[in-house]
Amino acid sequence: MFKAEHLDLDRNTKASAAFREIAASCFRQFRLNEEILRQRRNSEALHQARVALRRLRSAISLFRPLLMGDEPKRIQEELRWLAGVLGEARNLDVLLMKAKDSDLRAKLKDARNKAYSDAVEALESARARALMLDFNEWLQCDLDRAGGSATSEDTSASEFAARALDKMRKKLKKYGSALAETDDEHRHQVRKDAKKLRYAAEFFGSLFDDKRGARRHRKFIAAMEELQDHLGALNDLATGPNVLQQHGLADHPARDSVVSHDDKNALIRMAQSSVDEVIDTKRFWR
Repeated sequence: MFKAEHLDLDRNTKASAAFREIAASCFRQFRLNEEILRQRRNSEALHQARVALRRLRSAISLFRPLLMGDEPKRIQEELRWLAGVLGEARNLDVLLMKAKDSDLRAKLKDARNKAYSDAVEALESARARALMLDFNEWLQCDLDRAGGSATSEDTSASEFAARALDKMRKKLKKYGSALAETDDEHRHQVRKDAKKLRYAAEFFGSLFDDKRGARRHRKFIAAMEELQDHLGALNDLATGPNVLQQHGLADHPARDSVVSHDDKNALIRMAQSSVDEVIDTKRFWR
């Protein structure tokens, strides 16, 4: 399986050029893992393929002010469809890692095998092939034809990055300020916002790689990773029972063995502490 590659962006390059480089990197990560997934149905390749799609969708959202026309929205919707199909299989992989009961494991494996077949079928479909071709056509040609590099937003990559990171950090601070007083849906949205901020921090890290910037970047990413771990644990509490229900296993005698029993209030407190830590961590882009 292939993890996200390190990006080495030039501080003085235009934001539109940085977008092309970032999007192409995400696409490469997806295609490399897709090939392994189709051949071996490997769980880690599936996970990394999903990560690549999430990163690509985040990149498109991040650079939306530069992207003209309706094509970005259409591509986003198609990427969301494909990620959703892969997500069904990933949810079952997560439960299988926890399952000890032999009967439950067998039933989860049957569901997983079908989900992987659905995933491979989707990847090999005409719809997915068209998406791959359309994405590359858009990235390599349509952006210029649509005037994507001529907008007032197309400043230097470092200037664009600093503004974008400030905006995302401000959003996390606002909506992540009172996790105990909100519901699961709100906390899930905060989790998605946190992922987008982390992906952006990873995309733009090389733009601020002087000694101070690199040190701050390491600390920022470490704080973001801890936050994602806590928010992910909260998400598992909310989604595990739903996945069992979806596959007719909500009443299985061993269901409790694969559903998280973590103390929700304790997890919320840890997640809140992690949000506060991220906000307190010095910005590597300033």
